[in-house]
Amino acid sequence: MAGELSLAQARRIALRAQLLDRPPPAASASPVTAVRVRSVLRALGAVQLDAVNVLVRSHYLTLYSRLGPYDPALLDDVVYRRRHGFEYWGHAASLLPVELYPALRWRMRRRDEQASWQRFRERVERERPGYLAALTAEVGARGPLAYTDLADRAQRDRTDLGEYADSTLLWYRWSDGKSALEGLFDAGALAASGRRGFERLYDLPSRVLPAAVLAAPDLSPEDGQRELVRWAMAGLGVATARDVADYFRTPGVDTRARLRELVASGELAPVRVEGWAEPTWLAPVPVPRSVEARALLSPFDSLLWERARVRRLFGFRHSFELYVKPEKREFGYFVLPFLLGDRLVARVDVKADRSRGVLLVPGAFAEDGVDVAGVVAALAGELRRLAAWLGLNAVEVGRRGSLAARLGRALD
Repeated sequence: MAGELSLAQARRIALRAQLLDRPPPAASASPVTAVRVRSVLRALGAVQLDAVNVLVRSHYLTLYSRLGPYDPALLDDVVYRRRHGFEYWGHAASLLPVELYPALRWRMRRRDEQASWQRFRERVERERPGYLAALTAEVGARGPLAYTDLADRAQRDRTDLGEYADSTLLWYRWSDGKSALEGLFDAGALAASGRRGFERLYDLPSRVLPAAVLAAPDLSPEDGQRELVRWAMAGLGVATARDVADYFRTPGVDTRARLRELVASGELAPVRVEGWAEPTWLAPVPVPRSVEARALLSPFDSLLWERARVRRLFGFRHSFELYVKPEKREFGYFVLPFLLGDRLVARVDVKADRSRGVLLVPGAFAEDGVDVAGVVAALAGELRRLAAWLGLNAVEVGRRGSLAARLGRALD
């Protein structure tokens, strides 16, 4: 064993790895540059995308938690115009550093060989001969294109589902054109050139990715996975095999094999963490003596991806209730955990009422055992800063939750 870590040390390592060990700069500090945005993307390895826009798109909020007030257009510029990043499947749909593209080609090859994709292609070719070739040619001639730009969206007849339940119909793909674009994207035959609103724009990889990246040698699955494990460990600092596998969704058996190889090469070290039962690995990082974190986190933030890890590190049960019926939600629709010091101390349900220029906080909830007065003071300040970044003029707190009354008074 390389040694032992207390749980507090493991928390500090994890927060430093995620660039959350210090409060982000104030709005009056030096303006955030594209260089700084790129550095955050590279440090995290992946920034998750999500369509929910009740406050702000999650990927912009993830950067805000680390950079403070910045122009979200910088992230689009870094990824889609400067081509320092690209879209693909990382943890989920993600923005990734362009350096990771070669390490993900094995995943693209596997998607291309997937039986379901092969069956789809065969069916489309039977029903619409030449459609996939024509679609690819159309993107090449007219791209970048969104699904809605296609000359033929190949929409399907909704009467051919037989006895399927209504709940199944919600997930049914009504367009072979949409499925084809996504399948070609998954297989690496198309790439994401940008977004129109939240609608992905597809184009040929040669027009999206730098030539040097496309010319880089293909990596074997083992070499690609090893590189992903390196990046995951850099973003985690200290982690179990399950934590590492979850970061880029690499297969568990393969992840454990790559971890053993990186230990054998001296790149990682096994370590024991107080209270953790599973084998754990440590990246070659110093243990911070202290952290002074203060940040509101997107529910899709990379610190929160593996919920069991969040419980082990912080004793915090990360709740995700977007798809829960309103009457069954415990905390709310879009809930931001609040990080203060080295603990997750509270959570707030938030919504931007842009028509009124108000940040709504329908609910605010303290974790057990926290210094409520200290949490309220810090949280009120963060909510004011968040509102200002979003161009909102006021914060209104509702009545739900143990912090609501005191937080409302602090924000009056």
